[in-house]
Amino acid sequence: MRVAFITVGDTDRLTGGYLYNRRVLEGLEEKDVKMEAFVPCGAVPGDQAAAAPAFGDGFDPDRFDAVVLDALARIVAAPHLDRWRSGRPVVALVHELPGVAEPSAADRERPFERALLRSDRLVAVSRHGRGVLLGKGVAPWRVHVVPPGFDGLGRRPEGKPRDGEALRVLCVAQWIPRKGVLDLVRAWKSEGRPGAVLDLVGETDADAGYAAKVREAASEDPAILVHGPVDDATLACLYASADAFALPSRYEGYGIVYAEALSFGLPVVACPVGPVPEVVGGEAALLVPPGDVDALSGALNRVLSDAGLRRKMSAAALRRVAGLPRWGDTVEGFLTVLRDLVAERRR
Repeated sequence: MRVAFITVGDTDRLTGGYLYNRRVLEGLEEKDVKMEAFVPCGAVPGDQAAAAPAFGDGFDPDRFDAVVLDALARIVAAPHLDRWRSGRPVVALVHELPGVAEPSAADRERPFERALLRSDRLVAVSRHGRGVLLGKGVAPWRVHVVPPGFDGLGRRPEGKPRDGEALRVLCVAQWIPRKGVLDLVRAWKSEGRPGAVLDLVGETDADAGYAAKVREAASEDPAILVHGPVDDATLACLYASADAFALPSRYEGYGIVYAEALSFGLPVVACPVGPVPEVVGGEAALLVPPGDVDALSGALNRVLSDAGLRRKMSAAALRRVAGLPRWGDTVEGFLTVLRDLVAERRR
């Protein structure tokens, strides 16, 4: 089977969506699926719109048994999707619908969303994502849930001494508004937290205006450490040295970083949005309303001040992560969707 995979942007970025894409492509290749990736342009809408005519002229779907379209590439592909579907089946991989993740963009996104939702099959990465697609009118039989896998970055050393060490809260996220990093920094600074450190990891340049606000809010607080993007080995060390994980995101397509935190036995402070409760469960996390800085500060206080609570939540985190899917499960699920669709089209 030959499959085209279309996405946009910098595919080496350390985000959950691009990680999912890489793992699926690599895994399908190991299953003897001939994958060919196409990255016609950057991810921003203007780049996609400009690249759409040339990409439509140059891409030949008839060379493949199926086409997989990352929803991130919806704009560059939208004018051509119906024509592609007339000859080859199209699978839309929907990490999230941009008009849902950013409600202010809903009107702009509507024509691209409509084209995407006409794909022969749609793969959602969570049950929540499936519900979103069903709410948009997609027939249930056309939507399949194939969640990300998690094979672990490492494990927290057993019996690590804590006496005399600062308590550490870790946040791993892009600095974009819906991730709530500014809310976290403001909550952290709203009270004195002697003997505690907040470690911020992730891309800081995705939104320059928002990043400036985060840096201003974090300034003059030596207990807030900005690390930027780091490699897996460094990230594993930061998880291993942390006592809790906090990411008050206002929307997530899935949230692989929450699974990473659970695998290190970290209590989680988050918001009950999208699939986050589905990932973290009910015992390993304190969930606060999105955008509520006071509630977020209170949750941080509870985790930092109560060692017994941290131990209880840590045990729950390790139990929770044991039941999450592995990347092998993700690849098998995606392969099943492709095989069934190709076989159906050939009948």
